[in-house]
Amino acid sequence: MSAWDRRTRLATCTVNNWALDFKGNYERIVKTCEESYAAGARLRVGPELEICGYGCADHFFELDTERHSWEILSKLCEKSKEWPNMLIMTGMPVRHRCLLYNCMVALQNGKLLLIRAKMALADDDVYRESRWFVRWAHPFKTIDMPINQGFYFDQDTVPFGDAFLQSKDGIRIGMEICEELWSAKSTNIALAQQGVDIICNGSGSHHILGKSNIRINQLILGSNGKIGGVYVYANHRGCDGDRVYYDGCSSIAHNGMLLAQANQFDIEDTCVVTALVDVSENVPFRQKKCSTSVFASAVVPVDPIEFDGWMTGDVAPATEPCTEPIEELCQGPPAYLWTYLRRSGMSGYFIPLSGGQDSSAVAAMVRLMCNKVCASVKKRRETDGGDDPAYYLNGKRVGEDPAELCKQVLYTCYMASEHSSSTTRKCAEGLAKNINSCHSSILIDTIVSAVLGVFNTAYGFIPTFTNSDPRNGMALQNVQARIRMVLAYLMAQLSLVSSGRPGALLVLGTANVDENLVGYLTKYDCSSADLNPIGSVSKTDLRKFLQLAHDEYGMSALESVISSIPTAELRPMENGEVTQTDENEIGLTYDELSTMGQLRRPSGLGPYAMFLRLLQLWSDKYTPSQKFFYRYRVNRHKATVSTPGFLKFPFSL
Repeated sequence: MSAWDRRTRLATCTVNNWALDFKGNYERIVKTCEESYAAGARLRVGPELEICGYGCADHFFELDTERHSWEILSKLCEKSKEWPNMLIMTGMPVRHRCLLYNCMVALQNGKLLLIRAKMALADDDVYRESRWFVRWAHPFKTIDMPINQGFYFDQDTVPFGDAFLQSKDGIRIGMEICEELWSAKSTNIALAQQGVDIICNGSGSHHILGKSNIRINQLILGSNGKIGGVYVYANHRGCDGDRVYYDGCSSIAHNGMLLAQANQFDIEDTCVVTALVDVSENVPFRQKKCSTSVFASAVVPVDPIEFDGWMTGDVAPATEPCTEPIEELCQGPPAYLWTYLRRSGMSGYFIPLSGGQDSSAVAAMVRLMCNKVCASVKKRRETDGGDDPAYYLNGKRVGEDPAELCKQVLYTCYMASEHSSSTTRKCAEGLAKNINSCHSSILIDTIVSAVLGVFNTAYGFIPTFTNSDPRNGMALQNVQARIRMVLAYLMAQLSLVSSGRPGALLVLGTANVDENLVGYLTKYDCSSADLNPIGSVSKTDLRKFLQLAHDEYGMSALESVISSIPTAELRPMENGEVTQTDENEIGLTYDELSTMGQLRRPSGLGPYAMFLRLLQLWSDKYTPSQKFFYRYRVNRHKATVSTPGFLKFPFSL
């Protein structure tokens, strides 16, 4: 290319890296570097802390984590000589003056160019970065940090702190790290004012309903549309070992336009997308924004760190992100379930299938997981015939028939009592047949009687529903629910023994966030499980999800589930009919609970502020009620032991 040609190809990478899996993480990073270089990229950007894994938690206190990260960086630096002139951005923890920093590292041709320390740490919601890291507090300041020669680098020092790079052909490349994009004073503004052409963001952003829409449309495209230039965003994929799921969605934007984006909920361990950009387009775009130019003219110019490389460079097609939360429920939880299952080393999932909307939604998600996995395997066979670690479970490659896979990995059981109705039994059996799970039905009454007999031996009486003391009826409901939990774990451990298969199953929880928020559940019943795909999903959204699964994914058996009235079926029926309903016992409808849950989080409204808001929202329909906060207060102890759910926000506890 001539000096007048300012086109360059850029690559952003999604990796399914695991916390402390240094060997595997290195292999996935190398794989994406090789693919980026083969595509002609001159810049490869990876996610935040990708060398060690984002979810190391208190392992960041251990010196081993730093040492192994430096060892991998040394190997990667040496390996980079095989990809001449490709600038590589990766992430790892780095210690300076006994302080640990969350850093992005830029390297090229076997040399470290810059270690850029994070300047805004994430401490809200599920993040606790300041527990392990300190922020770099000196904008556009660096020091020459000595490098431990025991790691075999071809240099003695490396610039450490905050700076941006400049290539021999005058293209400026800057960095910001995850939270800095979300903060009120995003670092990309300062970088743009310094004339930085390409801003790279290595991120560890977990998935919640609708967050990808905010991340892509409001933050990346929104800010990029204001400041101009190229924005290269890289995010993790998978579970990482933490209690959250990273949805990838790595993207490249230019002057407010989305050029390329990795599919949001794919299951493969790595993904590389590239885009060809013309950096010269940055100038007229920024020039037309007079107010921005005025502010930029007032800042003190900063000298870049120059490196001995040239940025050189057909655009990969962009894929639309999932912007509709209900569509995301058909993609996110299934991808999460498959990643979690592979990582756990277990052989499948067990669900106590009650025939209600919650457990049916979880079962439907497992079937969608099977659909997703088998579709990925089939698509790969029909395209390049390649392979990926995500296509294997317990060392065996998955086939292309989702019904067969579901039969192998999903065991369901209808645990009936004398209070169960024929309606819920038919719903459970119909759905199990529809999705092709390995299904069974049992009665728990004999076990309930045996437990009550043991209690009678100790205290000399047996509780009844007719007793005037309400503690009797509550205890009888709870013992049924808890027996189901014990049986669920027994069956999860031994179901595969009966068929002569190795391994065991993970128990899936089936409690939605509305019930968690007000404590409408028995502690250590279906709320207790190995993980809960719907633990942060409202009943309102679950009903929409069930309708979508019925309409779009062929789960015709869900029709009767959708029309059913939610009930725990733990109290005696009257004249053969169920009289106990969830909404009557809670005192609020699920739609009301969903609204109040959203007002509490993410809106952050307490009892008084929510009361004032509800006066505006519901004054024409309801008498103001504080039942939500009463139940929230008296049942908060249940929420503190809630099973890890797929989503943590906005419907978090």
